[in-house]
Amino acid sequence: KRVRTIFSAEQLERLEAEFARQQYMVGPERLVLAASLRLSESQVKVWFQNRRIKWRKQHLESQ
Repeated sequence: KRVRTIFSAEQLERLEAEFARQQYMVGPERLVLAASLRLSESQVKVWFQNRRIKWRKQHLESQ
């Protein structure tokens, strides 16, 4: 079983800013973001997946 990643405030701030800019992050862009945040590409990928689910849920509730 994998250890749950606890993101720092700086990492979350950057991830949220990127998500606000674009909800999907793929390929080299994701690699660069992961490297700059000292995270693995899969950690960034999963964060974006989970954030999209959270966004959809909030969006449905606000309608």
